Amino acid sequence: MADDAQDLITASGCFEYIQEKVFPLRSADYCVKYPQWPGQVGIEIEMLPLRKASLTQAKPSTVALFGSNSLATYLGSMQKEHKDWRYNVLPEEPDHLLNIQLEDADQISFEPGGQLEFSTRPYPCLLEAAKRVSQVQAWLDKAAEQAGIRIFQIGMNPWLSVDEIGLQMTKPRYKAMDRFFTADGPDGRRMMRQTCTIQVNLDFGGSEEMLAKRYLASNLVAPLATAIFANSPFLEGQPTGLKTNRGAVWQKMDPTRTGFTQLDEVVRRLNRRACVDAYLEKVMQGRVVFVEKLNYKAIETKLSFRDWVEHGVEGVRPTLKDFQTHLSLMFPEVRARGFIELRSVDCQHRFWQMVPSAFYTGLLYDDTSLNALLDLLLPLRPDLFKHWKLSLQGLDDPKMATLAQKVSRLAMDGFARLPQCFQDPESPKLFEKFYETFTERGLTPADAMLESSRQAQIPGLSVPVLDRLAAAWAQSLT
Repeated sequence: MADDAQDLITASGCFEYIQEKVFPLRSADYCVKYPQWPGQVGIEIEMLPLRKASLTQAKPSTVALFGSNSLATYLGSMQKEHKDWRYNVLPEEPDHLLNIQLEDADQISFEPGGQLEFSTRPYPCLLEAAKRVSQVQAWLDKAAEQAGIRIFQIGMNPWLSVDEIGLQMTKPRYKAMDRFFTADGPDGRRMMRQTCTIQVNLDFGGSEEMLAKRYLASNLVAPLATAIFANSPFLEGQPTGLKTNRGAVWQKMDPTRTGFTQLDEVVRRLNRRACVDAYLEKVMQGRVVFVEKLNYKAIETKLSFRDWVEHGVEGVRPTLKDFQTHLSLMFPEVRARGFIELRSVDCQHRFWQMVPSAFYTGLLYDDTSLNALLDLLLPLRPDLFKHWKLSLQGLDDPKMATLAQKVSRLAMDGFARLPQCFQDPESPKLFEKFYETFTERGLTPADAMLESSRQAQIPGLSVPVLDRLAAAWAQSLT
């Protein structure tokens, strides 16, 4: 199968794309409009839709993505009140809903296991992004109530196995991913079908030094973020001994696409080029999942993207589109996508859902806290992977707990110094309440779930236990 040479991407073309599109400085337009503000904020929340009629059962039922009384039907019913939403479907399968583009350029989409995802566009400040999240969630909740659905937020489906959930997104891309990960072990399939996260998206700042500092600090703090917000201690109905099974899934997957980039040169040079070089090397080492031109053939050998560029696969060499696809299938703890995508946090209960955004903006968007964070964590950089492994146990390790407390206090102090557009009167109080409830005591939301289940004397996790726990959190804030 011959390729048009003009469409092919070279190693130098990969570098140019990473430099121009993946690691850009903050837009000049933002700097002109908001000269006193530190950067834009986007939020992505992955949620579990469950059948309300099944919530008292040991295994609450997820909602099928397609068919009668499905997620597609539920979301389609919202079009009556939101006529300016654009519903995108597969041309060859009109009933196969891909995503919904909202009127404000935000998006509702799905993960392969039918997890419902809401992604905001980049907003000028956190408060605007938070208000938009609350607005859209209210709309989703209203329609869900009418459809007999309830939406839950937790780091991982705690009840059902990957086979019980099934592959809900059946586009060729997802079928190929499923084949690739099936051949590579169980955790890739778990990632696709069971996990839920809250991702916070921030920009790189207006200077090369700021870009490098934010990227470096984001990587160094990732294990602590995983530990602080651990919220997935149950798997297939039982506690596993871990506080974040979602975190474990990402750690046990294909290591060429997860984890961290090499940071030595970023530390030494502290500029944009060092970040580009480090990220490019990680990407080029990443294994190829599938080749679209070979009918989405899953590549079960350990073929890196660099190998594909240099040698081809069955006569096919990669194009820019293939490189963009490959980038979307790289899952480091900090992913560069034209902005900083912070991927280390379990999805949190609705009550706590904005705390991770406050945590990250307080650390990365306040210069004082950012510099203090680097002073604190740079000497500990040799322990980055050790801390990442320890994060699966939440804050059980005393040294991790002490470090998490120090970082959280830096984040709270930094958040308090951010412009008012980054916080409403409740946000600092909620952040402080999270700290007092969990981090200060060496605990995580996962510990609260485990303790509540023990008190209820049930073997796994029940929806009534979650509801009582949320009610107690709300009562504690009043």
